[in-house]
Amino acid sequence: MNASIRGIIDHMFRDTIVNAETRALHEELLNNCLEHYDDLIARGMSETEAIDAVVDSLKGMKEVIDEYPKKPGTGDQETKAQEEIRVPEKRTEEPDQEASVQEKPSEYVFAPETVRRLKTDLKSSDLKISLSNDNRIHVRCEDMDQLICDQDGDTLVIRLTDKTRESIAAAGKEMNSGEFSLKGLMNFLGKAIGSVASSISVSWNVYIELPAAAFNEFDLNSKSGEIEMKAVLPERLTIHSMSGDIDVEAADGRAAAKVMLSAMSGDIDFSGNADQIIVSSMSGDVKAYGVFHTVEMKSTSGDADFRGEAENVRMASVSGDVTGELRNTDVRSVDGSSTSGDVEIDLANGTDSVHTAMSTVSGSTSCRIPDAGPAARLQIRAKSVSGDVTVR
Repeated sequence: MNASIRGIIDHMFRDTIVNAETRALHEELLNNCLEHYDDLIARGMSETEAIDAVVDSLKGMKEVIDEYPKKPGTGDQETKAQEEIRVPEKRTEEPDQEASVQEKPSEYVFAPETVRRLKTDLKSSDLKISLSNDNRIHVRCEDMDQLICDQDGDTLVIRLTDKTRESIAAAGKEMNSGEFSLKGLMNFLGKAIGSVASSISVSWNVYIELPAAAFNEFDLNSKSGEIEMKAVLPERLTIHSMSGDIDVEAADGRAAAKVMLSAMSGDIDFSGNADQIIVSSMSGDVKAYGVFHTVEMKSTSGDADFRGEAENVRMASVSGDVTGELRNTDVRSVDGSSTSGDVEIDLANGTDSVHTAMSTVSGSTSCRIPDAGPAARLQIRAKSVSGDVTVR
């Protein structure tokens, strides 16, 4: 389903009272537009040309929709005139500069049964994912002109336009259109630098609202923006940020099959359940709370902190502290290591049959658990170079 067409139709009905008749008209109009779009694409049109043609075919529908009862507070004709969809002129080789521009919808809305996978590709914008109040997917941005939503099969792709690249390309095209000169070169460099500075200083938050449904996969990416997710975990969750923090809080107790969270210089905080979780950061702290089968956590210069239930736990840091609080007695293995930080492992009351191998060069070691020998059910390996090692 094309997200742009869905958004256009939803926008046309935004002020109309929802009843059986308007709902049927909405769905019929949407299906007709989607079929028209697919037919135009099959004939060789580009996506932009096909959408323009579909919008052009909707010119007479606004009057038909206006005949239906409106929601309270939407009777201001001037406001309605400003909000209605503007139909752009047909594109030519030299487009008319005064042609009206198609207005972006206030948000994109999708049916959850058509989306099984979610993918984002953001730059410096923060991403906030939360639960929706209805059984639908809502996507919006503080500047909708920057937001692009495309649905490819069961995958919803959300990204922002690269205004920097577009501005540089436009400046280069303008420069190449005339004779080469030092003045032209300086103008090009000025525009390019200006667009880069603008893209760094301005970022727009992206908001996604999801129903409490089970999805197959989320692949969320951001360069310098923060990613905050408070929703039901999908079966597979992958999040990567270059320099932004990652904060995930599961909305219910359902467990994901695999969770992979990574950042270069941001902190990572996860609260939820999963069969396997892998968390890593170069210079940020990493935290994981919940119930898991396998836990892998590492940070170069930040702390690694795990609290919850797990069967196998591996934690490592170079210059940060490593802390593990196991709340189940059937844990099988715990590995904790740090170069210049402390390593501290707390076991649940009643944990027995434990063998602990501890080492440090310039710190101290302490173990309050009786050692059951190398054949013990629980194997603990904890080491540090210049930090203290504690097992209790």
